[in-house]
Amino acid sequence: MTLALLALALASYVWFLKGAALLRRWRGPGAGRSRVQRLRRWTARAWLLFGAVPLLVLALLGQLDTLQRLPDAFVPLALAVRTALVGQGVPADTGLLAAAVAGALAGGASVGLLIAAWRRRRGRGDLHIGHVGGLLPRSRTELRWGAAVAITAGIVEELFFRLLLPLLVAQVSGSALAGFGVATLLFGLAHGYQRLAGMAATTLVGGLFAALYLYSGTLWLAMLAHVLLDLNSLVLRPAFAGAWRRRH
Repeated sequence: MTLALLALALASYVWFLKGAALLRRWRGPGAGRSRVQRLRRWTARAWLLFGAVPLLVLALLGQLDTLQRLPDAFVPLALAVRTALVGQGVPADTGLLAAAVAGALAGGASVGLLIAAWRRRRGRGDLHIGHVGGLLPRSRTELRWGAAVAITAGIVEELFFRLLLPLLVAQVSGSALAGFGVATLLFGLAHGYQRLAGMAATTLVGGLFAALYLYSGTLWLAMLAHVLLDLNSLVLRPAFAGAWRRRH
């Protein structure tokens, strides 16, 4: 049964990748309404394939409670991560860690905005890792949908790539490390529309989210970090660049 459910998860992943064609077309000029429609379709696909499907599979596995706890298959790897980072037997302070994550992301966003302002004063464009400039919101309407995309991605991608996929691969292979390795690589490949540099950066970020999840033992913390990071990219920086001035 686990193999069949893994096949279902991978089929959802492949089906979702077809939406990358929408993102590639989104780079073109296009009308604002068309761009918003693509954002809506992306959001709907994400909730269906990376949100509803994982919940269904976890229910069939009898593992819905792993939404609130670390799966047993992940515990040895989580202990190894904690020991490597803080030493053996030191418990994770989730509240302090959440504050540290939020602070680090806020600090990074502030530095990014300062760099963007410095480049603009010199007549240079925004600096991005990967080919993402054409995907960013350009109006107030798109900013609202950019926020929806950021929140959606932060929730459902963590559910799929940090919980469901590693769990299924771990149950099939007997290795949680293999599960997170496969899931992190597929997470990077899912961002192929960002070209090589973007995929490499996304894969690295996916690995950091996995480490955060394993260290804290709580999926919501990885979701929070992911949402905040995407809100910076899809709302804060485009708004700073002037997207809020245009209605459509």
